[in-house]
Amino acid sequence: MEFRLLGPLEAWHAGEAVVLGGQRQRTVLAALLMRANSSANVGYLAEAVWEKPPVAPESNLRTYVAGLRRVFTAAGENRLVTRPGGYLITVEPGELDLETFRQLARTGDQAWRDSDFGSAAEHFERALSLWRGQPLAGLTPGPVLRAEIARLEDLRLTIAERYAHALVELGRPEAAVSDLRTLLAEHPLREELWAQLMVALHRAGRQAEALDAFADARRHLVTELGLEPGARLQRVQQEILAGEQPQDTEISAWRQLPMDIAEFTGRQVELRTLHALAEPASRTALTVAVIHGMPGVGKTRLAVHFAHQLVDAGRFDEIQLWTDLRGFDADRPPISPAAVLEHFLRLLGVPGQQIPQELESRAALYRSRLADKRALVLLDNAASEEQIRPLLPGTKGSLVLVTSRRNLAGLVGARGVPLDVLPETDAITLLSLIAGDDRVEAEPQAAARTTALCGRLPIALSLAARRLRKRPMWTVKDLAARLETAERRLDQLAPGTREMHALFTMSYQGLPQPQQRMFRLLGLHPGDDFTAESVAALARCTPEEAEFHLEAMLDEHLVQQITPRRYRFHDLVRPYARDLAQANETGQPVHRLYTWYLYAAESARNVFDPHRGRTFDLHPLPEHSVVPQFAGHDEALAWYESERGTLRAVVQAAAEDGLPEVAWQLAWVLLSFYYRRSHWDDWIATFQIALDATRSLGERRGEGIIWLGLGVAYSDLRQFTTAIDCHQKAQAILEEVDDRRGQAWNLNNLGVVYVYLERLTAAADCFHRGLLLFRETGDRQGEGICLNNLGDTYRRLDRPSNAIGHLEQALSIQQDTGDQRGLQFTLGTLGDIHHDAGNHKQAVRSYEEALAVSQALGDQRTAARMLANLAQTLDADGESASARIRWQEAMTIFDELGDAQADTIRARLG
Repeated sequence: MEFRLLGPLEAWHAGEAVVLGGQRQRTVLAALLMRANSSANVGYLAEAVWEKPPVAPESNLRTYVAGLRRVFTAAGENRLVTRPGGYLITVEPGELDLETFRQLARTGDQAWRDSDFGSAAEHFERALSLWRGQPLAGLTPGPVLRAEIARLEDLRLTIAERYAHALVELGRPEAAVSDLRTLLAEHPLREELWAQLMVALHRAGRQAEALDAFADARRHLVTELGLEPGARLQRVQQEILAGEQPQDTEISAWRQLPMDIAEFTGRQVELRTLHALAEPASRTALTVAVIHGMPGVGKTRLAVHFAHQLVDAGRFDEIQLWTDLRGFDADRPPISPAAVLEHFLRLLGVPGQQIPQELESRAALYRSRLADKRALVLLDNAASEEQIRPLLPGTKGSLVLVTSRRNLAGLVGARGVPLDVLPETDAITLLSLIAGDDRVEAEPQAAARTTALCGRLPIALSLAARRLRKRPMWTVKDLAARLETAERRLDQLAPGTREMHALFTMSYQGLPQPQQRMFRLLGLHPGDDFTAESVAALARCTPEEAEFHLEAMLDEHLVQQITPRRYRFHDLVRPYARDLAQANETGQPVHRLYTWYLYAAESARNVFDPHRGRTFDLHPLPEHSVVPQFAGHDEALAWYESERGTLRAVVQAAAEDGLPEVAWQLAWVLLSFYYRRSHWDDWIATFQIALDATRSLGERRGEGIIWLGLGVAYSDLRQFTTAIDCHQKAQAILEEVDDRRGQAWNLNNLGVVYVYLERLTAAADCFHRGLLLFRETGDRQGEGICLNNLGDTYRRLDRPSNAIGHLEQALSIQQDTGDQRGLQFTLGTLGDIHHDAGNHKQAVRSYEEALAVSQALGDQRTAARMLANLAQTLDADGESASARIRWQEAMTIFDELGDAQADTIRARLG
């Protein structure tokens, strides 16, 4: 058989192409052939085949290997051998183009080093003729195989360069020119190819074209990398200008740091960390510092600035090497370690003909050249640990600085230096430095707003400041106004260039397909943050799968983690993800998420407020949704608080995105939480949205229920006229649809408003009517609460015996049903009766019992009321010191809730 890897994967038998099966099966064969006649273990194969291997790839690999065995058996071949932990494919000499290429390249290289250019050219030509295109074109290999392909591409280019040199030395420069131009069209940043082209043109008597080639090389390097040509190219140019024959010798160029940035500001904490790492006393081995963070956060700026600080202080003055590893280039692959080592070795003065072909040999020569030297090596934009390891010096006298969007945790011995966005003060300073005038200082509030809209991301701040500098008539407030709209913010930062989009595209395209889709979907997720559970509902996967992908994106700095298990986007990444989703996603995947939040909130409510019955069916839950379950009251309350902002956003989004039923039902579910925690702004905002949603549906019963909830909210806010109006509208609708249970609750809550207004007769009437309906509908919780309210009304009417009778009935129901929420109110009312009668000790006991229940429920407002009542009773009983403590505790809670009762207590305390 014949196997071909140097182009699309092919296998031939008896002059005919062999059908090798699906893409994954072909990739397994390619990985085995890369290690022909050697055992390939499962770990290697998994990393070669999958971007992110499955948890247990063995069964998949067995399937693909079995498929390949069937292919070979059909051709009369027995090539695959099972070995412990892996597989081996046997290949005879001459059957594998890759091995033939390597053998020809080795023979040619040895001849080239011996200056036998005729033999070298012959072997190089035969080696290069085996290439049919990019190795394994058409496959989508994993990272291990991609690295192998990059190494092969680099070896091919090295051979092509030496082939060109051999042709020139044989007096055939014209023969080298066309091949070099073809290669440079594909690899315009490879300086040695340009050098060989210049030499070939010059030797052919085409000096003007040789100098034009230098100009072309410089244009590519400056435009795409911001770098001037290296010493090798510059020397060839000078020799051509001087009329000399360019020589294939190298000079040393050891000081390669890019220039420092004049606008650098802040990062003092990180600089102190880096300086501590660089101290000789702290280094017993090679020091490697990995500066990692999201795109545009200033990793390169920090690394270059720190490197210059060291050099200016006389540290690492012997050698400074720098390279951009292109780990996150949207258009070009990462630079292979072999190519970097060749570049570094040439800079260190190693002649081209003395640079080995194999990666390991190059790395050994590189370590030898840096042995006992004080070298500072800056490796910018690293893609992976594999790209870095061959580039590490071998002795402790050197310092390696790495920048990456990944944390490179697998780089043993390296110290991570995470880089976050700038603090506000430093962000404003950077804005001012780049804007270059006093406008930023003159408008501190607008400046702070602008930095916030830029997410305090240095690259965004730089772009915004440069735009301000180009518009001298703008104020900072004008700039901020243009950035206010999130959907247009990326384009406003760099109009017409899509520079911010390109920045994030590099990281996005580096994700495997499942993570790319999840990243897009996250752009549709409402609220500021998200969890694995909510993302699972959005992406229709398991929470475990969602967490795996989120953690991978966290490692890539595409999402952030502020608290454990909660993730969020940077403010500028979110609109980028949303743009991708709108361009690539079809249907309404967020509808699954909205409905999931409805059921998750209801699950929490059933634990948080189990006695509050629901009289309508929820919108259907999509299949395969995993609804969270809560172990107890505290866990349910914690979930509500952590999801509070997102829940409000979901109500809004569901109403706007075509699920008004979910919007109003979720608002109703949230009432228990809003009431217990006094989140009045969220309460009213979501219920106003819910009101519009019910009207859009013609859902009259839902509208009545929502008016009821609004009435309770306005009652709590002491806006009693508005509360009465809401309850009256609710009552009319609930009577219209004959919702007798809804009428009972509405009458009960309207009665509470009348109590606050001291319209006690009207209140008693509402409570009596409501009590009959509660009993008719069998609502025991409502009956107990209504009995308490009626008892409190009789207390205020100075009819204590009637009051106690109703309160005893309420206590009996609440103790029987376990209704703690209702019990706290009834205990409080009993305390009021004892206080009125001067039975202060009994009143204190009742208030303390009520307080304990309120605190256990997390009902802050009722707890504050019980504390205030307790303080008043203690004060009346002559315990002024204890009373003052309780009043202060109540005042603190009322202040946190924004309740006006805090001011009343404050005035009393003086």
